Amino acid sequence: MNPSLSSVMRRSPRPDRRDPDKRASGHSTGSFRVDESDGDEMENSGGSSPSIGLSHPNIQRCSSLTTPSMVDKMRRKLKFFFMDPCDKWRARKRVPWKLLLQLLKVVLVTIQLTMFGYSRSSHVTFVEKNTLAFKHLFLDKWDPTHETMPYPPPIGIYAVYEIPDFYDRLNYALIKFNETFFTAIGSYNLKRMPNGTRTPMKLCRSYYTTGELNPGNCSYVFDSKIVKDCTDLHPVPVHNATTNDVDYKFDVREYLRSVNKSIKFDRMVKVELKFSIRAIHLNNLESDEPDCFQFDITILFDNSEHNGQVPISLTAVEHFLDCHGTVKRADSDVSERTWLQIFDGTVIVISVFSCLLCVRSLLRARKLKTATATFYKHHFGKDLSIHDRLEFLNLWYVLIVVNDCLTVTGSIFKIQLENKNYTNYNICGVMLGTGNLLVWFGVLRYLGFFKKYNILILTMKRACPDVLRFLVCALMFYSGFTFCGWVVLGPYHIKFRHISTASECLFSLVNGDDMFVTFSVIGDNYDPYIWYYSRVYLYSFISLFIYLVLSLFIAVIMDTYDTIKYHYEHGFPKSELQKFIDECTDAADSPLYLSDEQTDRTKWNMLSQCCFNCCKRRDPDRPNEYTSLIS
Repeated sequence: MNPSLSSVMRRSPRPDRRDPDKRASGHSTGSFRVDESDGDEMENSGGSSPSIGLSHPNIQRCSSLTTPSMVDKMRRKLKFFFMDPCDKWRARKRVPWKLLLQLLKVVLVTIQLTMFGYSRSSHVTFVEKNTLAFKHLFLDKWDPTHETMPYPPPIGIYAVYEIPDFYDRLNYALIKFNETFFTAIGSYNLKRMPNGTRTPMKLCRSYYTTGELNPGNCSYVFDSKIVKDCTDLHPVPVHNATTNDVDYKFDVREYLRSVNKSIKFDRMVKVELKFSIRAIHLNNLESDEPDCFQFDITILFDNSEHNGQVPISLTAVEHFLDCHGTVKRADSDVSERTWLQIFDGTVIVISVFSCLLCVRSLLRARKLKTATATFYKHHFGKDLSIHDRLEFLNLWYVLIVVNDCLTVTGSIFKIQLENKNYTNYNICGVMLGTGNLLVWFGVLRYLGFFKKYNILILTMKRACPDVLRFLVCALMFYSGFTFCGWVVLGPYHIKFRHISTASECLFSLVNGDDMFVTFSVIGDNYDPYIWYYSRVYLYSFISLFIYLVLSLFIAVIMDTYDTIKYHYEHGFPKSELQKFIDECTDAADSPLYLSDEQTDRTKWNMLSQCCFNCCKRRDPDRPNEYTSLIS
């Protein structure tokens, strides 16, 4: 025998006939790598052998912790992980519970939000109508034209300019307060104290400690400290010369004088009239219970600007009160409120299940990402890239978890509102409304599995970085125009009086809203420099943003859309992870996926049984194979 050939035969390792998975579980096995360069040496992990004779590619044996069977299994795991629910059903016959729960949750949450919307609309309408009624009852010379939308203003602000008018408005509110029970159409009554007497109206004054203005010689003396005191208003006794009796009348000025108090308008910051009125909201009595409210009303006379005008405003803050009474119904003993709470409880249960399933999927994805990173390290000798690691983070599941939390929290608030244990409709509305919005967004994930519907999602995802960079640059222009318009045009233009309204006006102009009115507010009666500046300012902004910025913004999105269409026709660029998965040729209905799942379950059951036996407390009277023979 050729000496070189016998040397090779003696040094070649004995083939391992064990199962590939079992071989991989122990020490590293040998794997061969073919070197395409010319040569006739064959190297193994322990050294080299002499040339066999003929020229052939160099074959190297390198250390590896994976086998072809393990590689195929990892490919199938990853391919199954990135399948859509229909393919997962064909692969392992798994019911797509998350998909079914999302579809059911969309229907239930939308129904819940609709019912809450009607209930909230009824509540808000009741509060607004009562506030208008209070303005007609307690504000002298109130006109319905003040009840229209704030823009464009149909009439001037509701205010007083003379001292007699100021006291007349105070006296009018005080008189109407004491006559409300007899004159108002609404079912109102005054808040009463524990002894049964009515709670009087309070007059609260806020004023500077000391202050004096002398416009004649342009002098002033002021202490900037503001003090506040409140006084209960009562009727003033007046002698009636005709009947020689004592009558009572409501006069704020006389009452303040009787208690050694007065209102100094130079020092006055504001005057408030505060009182409470109770009312009952009769809902649909056929299906719901009445609600009892207390309105804490404040009439404000604001002199903080000291400009000769004292604006008057009325605000009413509602509070729930416990109601006592019964409503007779002939059809059913169970009110609609009970059914609503049962429905809300069902929404909470479904949202909790949906949240748990998505959290479980996120944890499984994290576990698979760790296993894949380890596999890459052992098989390819390199780390998994950050982009491939992010493929395992499903932001749709994060979105579903967030909307489930919002839906559960909003449903709990809604139940508290129905039981009158919570009064803030706004927070509950924000929770339920935002949760419903995100629920509908979550449905887009399942539409994304269809090619024709996925283009919108892919375009938004691909264009997002470019759009954000573009908006940052556009924001610099927009901020400059906003602050400039507020400072220069604010004193003369109603749309630029505040920074927020200036920004809203410019945003409306970008969308082509109300352009002529914006130009025409500043007329020829203003300073000609302001008139010319406003024209240059508005023309520059409209030309820059509509003809340039907006067009470029659309072009950025259209460029991304064209790129997505090109990839649909010629294929999307694939990462290393996707190329690795694509090497798996097993179809979705291949029995290998089901076999892998059964293998994983068997290993898990064996591990659980082992842990159970190790942790199980042994009975000393019943020995087994683990019991020591010598004690």
